[in-house]
Amino acid sequence: MGLTSVTGVFSRYFVVGFFLPAYIALVSLWVFATSAFIPNTLASHSQATQVLILGAVALVAAMALSGLSYYITRIYEGYPLASAAEWPLAGRVYERAIAGQSRRYDKLCAIRDDKDATPSERTRAATRLDQWFPKKRSALLPTRVGNAIRAFERHSNERWGLDGVTAWPRIEALLGADERELVVDAKTNLYVFVNSSLAVFIVGVCLFVDKAVNAFRPLWEWALYLTIPFRLSYILYRAAISPATQWGDSVRSSIDLHRLELYEKLGVRAPTSFSDERELAVKVNKALLFAHPLLNDALWRTDTPEFESDQR
Repeated sequence: MGLTSVTGVFSRYFVVGFFLPAYIALVSLWVFATSAFIPNTLASHSQATQVLILGAVALVAAMALSGLSYYITRIYEGYPLASAAEWPLAGRVYERAIAGQSRRYDKLCAIRDDKDATPSERTRAATRLDQWFPKKRSALLPTRVGNAIRAFERHSNERWGLDGVTAWPRIEALLGADERELVVDAKTNLYVFVNSSLAVFIVGVCLFVDKAVNAFRPLWEWALYLTIPFRLSYILYRAAISPATQWGDSVRSSIDLHRLELYEKLGVRAPTSFSDERELAVKVNKALLFAHPLLNDALWRTDTPEFESDQR
């Protein structure tokens, strides 16, 4: 899903979501790595100059993170693991991950449907199911973040029949400034944790290699190098779930409020009922996905000047 209302390289979205994680990661390497790991050209400058150089490098790294944000998010959603499900080792990892997500899904379903549970417990379980998982069990992804994102990507499909991923860039263009800001803020919060998780993981790998090559450590110190960075990376990944649901809430509400405006902008007739809207949405999906307008269908309005002139 695309981003709008990014006013420039130094927008809050870029600075907070991409630059800060990259900068903190580089400073951490600068502080904790051995002198042999730090390039000689950097070490030859004063500390103040080194900080500025790190800032410049972090800016480049942040721009790379921003450009690769779609692919990084897909990795955290678990799509590469799902694609490699037929590989021997990756397949076993995928099966275990899906099994874990399925257990969480089934547990929440059981609580939601348990008539002996309290109303608050059933409501909480239903809310978590709605925010954390897609409606269908067969649509589960192997990661928590992936399922939270897929839950709101599929929301419009399940409720209105309109393909959310296809319609969102068009609905996003209809948002007002305040609405767009809410979406951008939610995405910023998500990328703070996703990029921080990735940065900490990379720092952990670099420190491990550095200590292995340049400074052999006692066994107990190796345990720290293997545990702290990667555990912190996982904690940051888990922390990304809540921002993902907040992003989802802003996207869901935007589609709910602006879908009829989208139909009007596209020249689609107004739906007459809920079931009629779902039938219209299926035809709109085909028109947007396959560029097949079906002009002879009852999908389109007949009261526009353009339509009348075409008929003549």
